[in-house]
Amino acid sequence: MTDPLVEMRGVRKQFVTRHVLALDEETRKRRFYKRNLVDAAMDVSFAIQPGEIFGLLGPNGAGKTTTVKMISGLVKPDAGQVFVAGMDVERKRKQILRQVGVVLEGTRTSLWPLTPLENLMYYGNLKNVRGAVLHDRAHDLLDFIGLQDKKNIQVRRLSRGQKQKLAICIALIADPRVLLLDEPTTGLDVQSSRAIKDRIIEMTHGQGRAVLVTTHDMHVAQELCDRVGIINKGRLVACKPMSELLELFSEHVFVFKLDAPAGTGPLRGLPGVLSAEEEAAGGENSLVVSLATDEAERSAGFYAVMRALEGMGRRVLAVQQRQQNLESVFLRITGQPLDADGDAGPEDPEQE
Repeated sequence: MTDPLVEMRGVRKQFVTRHVLALDEETRKRRFYKRNLVDAAMDVSFAIQPGEIFGLLGPNGAGKTTTVKMISGLVKPDAGQVFVAGMDVERKRKQILRQVGVVLEGTRTSLWPLTPLENLMYYGNLKNVRGAVLHDRAHDLLDFIGLQDKKNIQVRRLSRGQKQKLAICIALIADPRVLLLDEPTTGLDVQSSRAIKDRIIEMTHGQGRAVLVTTHDMHVAQELCDRVGIINKGRLVACKPMSELLELFSEHVFVFKLDAPAGTGPLRGLPGVLSAEEEAAGGENSLVVSLATDEAERSAGFYAVMRALEGMGRRVLAVQQRQQNLESVFLRITGQPLDADGDAGPEDPEQE
């Protein structure tokens, strides 16, 4: 087992949020009326190995961006330790910054008065990339991301999607060992999004980098991530390989393909049957049945459904186990949709 490139050990982080009344016309002062303590991270522990893409999923305010900032050294944890390439982030911040590329959602990573090429030359120099290596890498990145024809235009004149592309190029300019991507495909067209995902996979699986991706896009997560951590209200509630996470509930759901609609009433009271729903898709008649977790009850429920369908005169054409997608698994674990506002407070409390 190789040493992880990123590791968090029992990390805790708490923020204070304040809400104020409108300006008092007489005193010309604002009064605080609500003060909350927000747990952005509560004993969060995980590691990312070389060659691994780790997905961090959670609703708004769950602590995803705070986690990214703590790994990159932008936010100091209240307790616990964060390591990058075996170095303590708190003690070796300057050395770590050269090995980490970061894309933060909704922030101005680039310098808007400069051009994309000037931005890459500037940030490359900050990370000790010099001369012909910097020149060639900057042009290669702009060509790869589709900004070569915009290289000499001020960033302020670029679209939101083009600025996001540039932010990713800036993160890659030092050829980092660790890449932290907070909603990396936001605002991108399909072609650019595909190119970025291919580049992430190449950098990780082909070159041994470690990549952390936060995203609300289920397709991006399922397509990219080798392992997924689900964070909710500052707590890491699940951390499993993608295949295991998707299989958590797959064995409980069966799809019965029928020759005609059957109705669900007679099935719902059967022992071992948790739910039954009709599903019509592509001209087929399907019955989706959720069975009990206990193996004996599940087996009894399965055969009870078969007997009930036979009693209704329905012929079963096929039976399939349904593998849940990542969104349904997330909903089952956290009890809320992935894009729902959480109770953990703002994702970036400094903006409160």
